[in-house]
Amino acid sequence: MNKWGNVAWWLCFMALAICVQAAAPGLDVLVVGLVILLAENDYRSMLWLLPLFILLQEGIGTRPFGSILVWYAATIAVYKLARWLFDADNFLFIFLLCACLGCSSFCISWLMAPLQNLTFNVEDTLDKSLIQAIFMPFAWHLLSLTRKYFKNTEESD
Repeated sequence: MNKWGNVAWWLCFMALAICVQAAAPGLDVLVVGLVILLAENDYRSMLWLLPLFILLQEGIGTRPFGSILVWYAATIAVYKLARWLFDADNFLFIFLLCACLGCSSFCISWLMAPLQNLTFNVEDTLDKSLIQAIFMPFAWHLLSLTRKYFKNTEESD
């Protein structure tokens, strides 16, 4: 994918992610983009996308202020650890990764709530973490297919 096609794809992804997050409060769709960047080893794009994702998430307010940094750091750490142990190209890897990220989402919310004098609702946080863990593998698969499609159509032109 050329430079401008890549930028256009990521801008469309961010617009779609913001719309989905507006429809499903508490869901972090941009983390799927982070997993795709990690899977593609595209650190050049991550350099400009990760700060943009963080600013968008802080502005949207899906998590208490500041916890998005911990969430994305946990995502990167869990991905790197799991990739070291398993093959990163199969669906089972992503499913296990998303289960671990669902657990880390719950733990981060539990950790950050008393630090920010927020009440911690266990049922609500558990529901959001489960929805996040269930949503991510399917979103990753769909977005990975669209990335491959656009890369293949561009190479054939």
